[in-house]
Amino acid sequence: MPRMSRSHFTRARNELAPHLYTLSKHTFGNYLVSRLATIESMHEAIADAFQGHLLELLCHAQGSRVVQAFVSALPSSAALKCVQELAGHVPECALDTHGSWGICVAFEHTRAPFMLHEVADNVCELSIQQHGCRVVQSVMQAAANAGMDLRPAVTGIIRGDVVQLASHRFANYAVQVALRQGPHDQREIMLSQLLPNLLKLSSNKHGSNVAEVMLAKATPAQVEYVTDSIVANDADLSQLMGDAFGNYVLQTLLRRIEDSERRARALAKVRAATTASNYGRSILSRLGVADIDAA
Repeated sequence: MPRMSRSHFTRARNELAPHLYTLSKHTFGNYLVSRLATIESMHEAIADAFQGHLLELLCHAQGSRVVQAFVSALPSSAALKCVQELAGHVPECALDTHGSWGICVAFEHTRAPFMLHEVADNVCELSIQQHGCRVVQSVMQAAANAGMDLRPAVTGIIRGDVVQLASHRFANYAVQVALRQGPHDQREIMLSQLLPNLLKLSSNKHGSNVAEVMLAKATPAQVEYVTDSIVANDADLSQLMGDAFGNYVLQTLLRRIEDSERRARALAKVRAATTASNYGRSILSRLGVADIDAA
């Protein structure tokens, strides 16, 4: 079509226009409409065809692909106008397999405030669902990149029991984004609740990912406190060294120690506690510390 003469293109557009909505849901026709969405002179016809059907299309296997292509091709102002139809339906779309991808793309290209607000209002419900968590991560990250206010979303995570969410197989990703991108004061609130549960989180596959982010975002004083607490307790140190997930958390902790003497003492404790049945040698090796016994 881009190579057609103006008259031929107009005829083709007029002939296709009444069928664009149906074609968007067709197993093969959706590829044609997705391609047409990249042609600026087709935008008005496609927008007219999609009006009143955007929610349905976004949650449709083929239709979602077309809507994503269309929104991505529009100027941001036109894309924002187009997606207004989704207001009040963001959680519904976010929990849908196909709709979740559509919301991610729509927000990426529009930064629609209502989408961020609806995600924030339902952040815990969305975070514990596979598709919903994808939307929470994507929207919060894009919002942070755009300088939008994440405070309501982070508040929802804090109020929803941040420790429990940190151990959840999906919600842990939302907690990680909140720690990385949330306002400083809210990050401190999360850390005050999460750090006392470091050992518990470290032995959990999902929680250990959050634990590493916690330590990366903790202040030097918080790192020193955690270090001294763990190193002084042989049982806690042994737990981290013997755990398949916890040993990575311990590595992160040791890397964060700024005081050289404190770090040397911690490494000495790790070396002394290293056995054939724990991850001590692996920890020392990854930190570039010689294993005296091995040498």
